[in-house]
Amino acid sequence: MKKNKIFGMLALTTMTLFSGCSLFKDEKKDPAVLVVNVLSKNLYDDCHIPGSIQVDFNDIDKTSEKWSKNTKVIVYCANYSCSASASAVRSLREKGFDAYEYAAGMAGWKQAGFPVEGSAVSPYLTQGNEEPVGVAHDIPVVSTQELYTMLNNEQQEQEK
Repeated sequence: MKKNKIFGMLALTTMTLFSGCSLFKDEKKDPAVLVVNVLSKNLYDDCHIPGSIQVDFNDIDKTSEKWSKNTKVIVYCANYSCSASASAVRSLREKGFDAYEYAAGMAGWKQAGFPVEGSAVSPYLTQGNEEPVGVAHDIPVVSTQELYTMLNNEQQEQEK
């Protein structure tokens, strides 16, 4: 009996010490897509794409250190006139991330009629938001429809 008790305690101790091993923890798969809003916390709280996270533009380099480079990162800000998302994407791509800009921004998403979270009262959300004609992109850009499709695919994958 004493041997079994000692063995049991040894097994419990070993499991506790090695609980970080993949055998004992829930293995979470990296998400296929991470959507990042680089606007201020106030603007994010007012209106954001469901499932997106808020990272202050100035913190993108530090925060991204925690992200998997196996995940496609889509960055957005306010609208086509806002350059923060493009700058963030350039920085992320330099660090080896598969990063894309959603150039239409929060205004484009809301104006397309897709779901949003927040009260959505900021004036920029209803102002004109046309993509500039003839502008060459030096970074990959996703359209509103492409982002919507990616998010739907990600949601369906998580539900499996």
